[in-house]
Amino acid sequence: MKLMIIEAPGKLKKLGPMMKKIRPGEQWTVVATGGHIRDLPEKGMDETMITTGVLKNLRPVYEMLPKSARNVSTIRKALKDATEVYIATDPDREGESIAWHIQQALRISEYKRVTFNEITQNRVREGLANPRKIDGQLVASQQCRRVLDRLVGYPVTQELRRVMGQPTSAGRVQSPALYLVVLREREIRNFKVIHHFGAELTFRDEASGLAWTAAWQPVPDFASKEHPYVQDGTLATRVAATRAVIVESCEDGKKRRPPPAPFISSTLQQAASVALKWDPDKTMQIAQRLYEQGVITYHRTDNPNLADEAMPDIQAVARRQGLDVVDERRPFKAADSAQEGHPAIAPTAWDDEVAGESSDEQALYKLIRIRALASQLADAIYAVRTAKLLAKGPDQRPLRFAATGSSVAYLGWMKLLQQDDTDEESTDLPKNPVPALQPKQILNVLQGEVLNQKTKPPGRFTKASLIKELERRGIGRPSTFSAIVKNITSKGLVVEEKRKLVPGPLGEATVAQLEGRFSFLELAFTSTLEKDLDRIARGEDRYGPVVAKFYEHLQSELESLRQAPTVAMKARSPGSSSGAQDGYSCGKCGMPLARRQKRGDGGYDFWGCTGFKANNCRVSYPTVGDKPDMAKPRGM
Repeated sequence: MKLMIIEAPGKLKKLGPMMKKIRPGEQWTVVATGGHIRDLPEKGMDETMITTGVLKNLRPVYEMLPKSARNVSTIRKALKDATEVYIATDPDREGESIAWHIQQALRISEYKRVTFNEITQNRVREGLANPRKIDGQLVASQQCRRVLDRLVGYPVTQELRRVMGQPTSAGRVQSPALYLVVLREREIRNFKVIHHFGAELTFRDEASGLAWTAAWQPVPDFASKEHPYVQDGTLATRVAATRAVIVESCEDGKKRRPPPAPFISSTLQQAASVALKWDPDKTMQIAQRLYEQGVITYHRTDNPNLADEAMPDIQAVARRQGLDVVDERRPFKAADSAQEGHPAIAPTAWDDEVAGESSDEQALYKLIRIRALASQLADAIYAVRTAKLLAKGPDQRPLRFAATGSSVAYLGWMKLLQQDDTDEESTDLPKNPVPALQPKQILNVLQGEVLNQKTKPPGRFTKASLIKELERRGIGRPSTFSAIVKNITSKGLVVEEKRKLVPGPLGEATVAQLEGRFSFLELAFTSTLEKDLDRIARGEDRYGPVVAKFYEHLQSELESLRQAPTVAMKARSPGSSSGAQDGYSCGKCGMPLARRQKRGDGGYDFWGCTGFKANNCRVSYPTVGDKPDMAKPRGM
């Protein structure tokens, strides 16, 4: 009997019957691990345990996960009758690590490591035909990532809670993500609004009867590039009173607009957030199910390019639908930090317009398919007309106006997809119907309008735009983006208000303790460390030196926090009518805590969040002496 060990139980229904078709006449058993079977302990790591226990001499000491006991038992039994063992966990670093844990924990001496980017007969057959050994460099990279995360997560979190008296946490990539949200909030708070004026002239084209507009360009005659704002309302009123202009130039041109790239992990999460209003975590869970069903390629990727062999199918589908498709695969540039281990996310059967077992799965599949198909269609072409107009202004200085209009001359990929669905704001060109004009032509103004304007602060992040920023800065990897966002929002460090991310009181207080003390909070430092992990994966660096260097640096930084005085977070609204007692606030939402007591048999004594009615926050803390034990929250 031949044994295949896979990662996700969801693949069993697809792979079991498939093996009979791929290898007819052979007896195959397919079993699943259910993810990781071993990990570092969840809690408790002090200085002694770093050197002797959890991390012995900075090498991890793993323990079997209780949730995996049944799956491990099933695998052990199957191994007894196996003549060949194929370890077929997912084709990424995490999957390689799981394969190594299986091999080590179950002491499998003879095995074949196989991978496939999609669960189709061709890809599985190809994977079986190209077995290899477990990639030790990939394992070392993932192991290093996990250890560095725990080196921050264990001791820094422990010290933060001691100093703050709050159930906060720190993380190697979680904290920089929180820092981005806090920095953006500081920008917004410190932003100085500038009130300024503009002017817009409206004209009517006699031939078509359509109205069109031109905007005043005060630079360089009345403002400068350094300060392009006109704050003189009287001047703007005089400009808006212009009654005639002369045409300086009118030019027609074409603007080509290529389609957006097929989805990678980060852009899929952004698009689902914008189009479907989903959390990134939900998006990746549903993408995982689609992958397990064999209807899409592997969904954890940073490569925006489709596989070359997909092009004949794409071209056939496009032509049947009357769409203009490119002759050769259109390439897209990956981010500088991309590993490009797997192709972009795409359907496995391009003819299937609908796939997935639930409405959510079908919605995400449709998003993936249309985006991938559109990426290989012809450019959209806009006809763009730009007119420059002149008038005489105060002190004989020129008044310059500009008008730009566009129309779609050729739809191309926009016949299938209207715009880049990862964008939260429209990027369409202005439709302003500027007519054909001749130089030196005199135009009468229909009306003028003063525009009362003000500068706007930068917008708060959404979950989608935060992921985009994390990717841009090289913080995290495709497999970690959704987990990073979930971590900071589920722990009360960041609060979501009308889909915008706002740092909670706990988040701002946490950053205040980390800032200036810990290098891992610095965005450039975190990005550089990610590159070190990539170097380990490529065999250009080793686990030991990277971990040792980070550990030594962290220890010196930890000493600063250990010497910090204990601080107390003030409640957001102490002395409220709910019975809150001053000085203690909820670590999740920042609302005051109130002590709940009932004497006698079966009585209770705990501190509860007073925000349970206002925002359904049900966090509570046990009572120690006369105080809440802030290190042991319930309901977080």
